[in-house]
Amino acid sequence: MGWAALPRRTVSMKLGFLATGVLRTRVDFADLVRWGAAHGYAAVDVPEQPGAVQIVRQAGLEPAATGGLPNLIVADPATREANIARAIERLEAVAREGIRIVMLNHAKVPEASEEENFEYARLGYTPVAERAQQLGLKLAIEHYPNYGRNLAISPAAWRRLFELVPIPSLGLCFDPSHLVFLGIDYLRAIREFGSRIHYAHAKDTEIIPEGLYQLGILAGPQFGRKAVGQPGWWRYTLPGYGEVHWGKYIGALLEVGYNGILSVEHEDDLWGWRDDPERAKEGLIVARTFLSQYLPS
Repeated sequence: MGWAALPRRTVSMKLGFLATGVLRTRVDFADLVRWGAAHGYAAVDVPEQPGAVQIVRQAGLEPAATGGLPNLIVADPATREANIARAIERLEAVAREGIRIVMLNHAKVPEASEEENFEYARLGYTPVAERAQQLGLKLAIEHYPNYGRNLAISPAAWRRLFELVPIPSLGLCFDPSHLVFLGIDYLRAIREFGSRIHYAHAKDTEIIPEGLYQLGILAGPQFGRKAVGQPGWWRYTLPGYGEVHWGKYIGALLEVGYNGILSVEHEDDLWGWRDDPERAKEGLIVARTFLSQYLPS
């Protein structure tokens, strides 16, 4: 008995990037966009600034994601309602510009309990997600833990949040680098939450065994994150320099139906993202070259 024929799926995943570190603060956005187009990128995140979408499209790139939403996990009801109104106004402006993915922060109220924070999230996210759904937009939470200051950082938290806010527009910007140092199986997470993955980042994490042995997992105020000249047991890297199995990662995304933009988030200290614009650009070239082997040309 032979294998049943698998359904044929066209792979159209595009490679994008976002301006981080010195590429955001010391390089003109229009210049960076034109540079990205000339060096093989197909999409870029769009800052909240006048004319940014036009700059991206004139360069031949696709606007990937944007931000600009206020904090919605808020204890004070009046502040929350004002932020909801501002968020909906921003969504309507984004929709008019033709962008489809909007990043959503998830900073907790520090003095509140976990359950209280989830309730604040339900109250703040629900009307915004409903409006996003009406507009055909996707809200993407990057599950960056921010050293304990963010809410939606793990499968248990995502499950709870999506139970409270079951609206399909609310989902994840999936980034395996955060899950690596948290010890969470990123491939299993993709398969469980595939329908809620609205955007995908490309960033890696190196685990440093000697640092882990010497310091343990709770080292320092940044939970062991290593910077140049400082001790630590993990650090963010360009794709291919860390623990992520990129063929399996991209394969799992395709398996669950994600066929959108894979966006490089460059935060590798060894490639100048904090202080050297030209070195940081070299890092983006390295990332594009590495990831291109897994994507259609």
